[in-house]
Amino acid sequence: MSKEKMPVNNMKLPLKKLADQVIVITGASSGIGLVTARMAAAKSAKVVAACSRKKRRSLEEIGR
Repeated sequence: MSKEKMPVNNMKLPLKKLADQVIVITGASSGIGLVTARMAAAKSAKVVAACSRKKRRSLEEIGR
């Protein structure tokens, strides 16, 4: 494929630092949501963790 015919979805966008972001994570009480919340918190992102009441975790648990 020639460069002139390159699809639009191959555009490179500048990424912002996670420390400058607010990230909303659903399902943050377990599984991949919990892991994602922990990783984002470790990178100094501001994390909004959306969890069901049944599996609610404290912010201290997510930040570990």
